[in-house]
Amino acid sequence: MNSLHSSHLQPNGYWVVNLFVLLCYCTGALTEYCDEFINDRGLPEDWPCDWNNGVIPYAFNFYSQSPKRLIGLVKKGHEHLEKLSCLKFKEYNPVTLANSPNVTYLYYTYSGVLENCCLDFYTNYIGRRLVLLTPMCTMGLEVAHVTLHGMGLWHRRLKAFSDAQAKAVLFPIDCNNIVDKVHGYEKGRIRIL
Repeated sequence: MNSLHSSHLQPNGYWVVNLFVLLCYCTGALTEYCDEFINDRGLPEDWPCDWNNGVIPYAFNFYSQSPKRLIGLVKKGHEHLEKLSCLKFKEYNPVTLANSPNVTYLYYTYSGVLENCCLDFYTNYIGRRLVLLTPMCTMGLEVAHVTLHGMGLWHRRLKAFSDAQAKAVLFPIDCNNIVDKVHGYEKGRIRIL
């Protein structure tokens, strides 16, 4: 009876192992697909895979100085970017995002202390990417520029973003009227500092 009982348990143990192997394979295949997508599109190397659909999650620091000003400025910057690109920005509750593992998102905060608007840093590769707005950031175009820094673009001091990388970030996917948007970007009618 003991051998009969153990023979019934063995297949159950094997399906768990097989499921684990399958999940590891799928995870590896998805990572390879994501890396290929990033490389093929010319996106920054720190571009998160969950942004490949062109939807960028973000949240506000509602405890920062001047939260109403912060929200208004960020909305202007997002409108500017959405008008000239295939990106969409989606606001989330900051607590929900903070509790979501492996989700990379932009986290906007305001500082009345710093003077430079062009701050090209963020703190985390995965998770919360800090986008700091200062009193010098007063136009939608400037907020759009700082947002692109938070998305992984950088440039040398007093230089513009690389056209190839800016175009890759602005058009990670195809969208409605992409031809017109790309044409407008290339013609220079709409530019980002």
